Amino acid sequence: MAIGFFKSLMQKFTGRPVDWDELEEALIRSDLGVSMTMRILKTLQARTDKLTAESVVEVAREEILKVLPRDTLMLRPFASKPKVVLIVGVNGTGKTTSTAKLAYFLKQKGHSVMLAAADTFRAAAIEQLGVWAERIG
Repeated sequence: MAIGFFKSLMQKFTGRPVDWDELEEALIRSDLGVSMTMRILKTLQARTDKLTAESVVEVAREEILKVLPRDTLMLRPFASKPKVVLIVGVNGTGKTTSTAKLAYFLKQKGHSVMLAAADTFRAAAIEQLGVWAERIG
């Protein structure tokens, strides 16, 4: 999401004034949610400098990072039990690719990993996950 999201904001607002309604719609459509969208808009509206596409992306990035946890918890195996990680999200947001990246990361850390596809909407996701599973072993 992040790279495509920030890239689309840059493309939308480069070389022209920021339209607040259009920006609000773009933020909400990108699945940030209403509260995060309002937070970003409020921060941008409080700025006294001229808004540019770069400043919109900068503020959006800063506000999103403020709500993300600073420390990441390491996944530790349970004694003689499997650990299950469920990945959910909106269609087209990179769940399958992110799942493969997580599986690769865990495998590199010495974990035994099994991938199970459960996409009821997009049948090709099962094949895509299978390809990723083969690539990472």
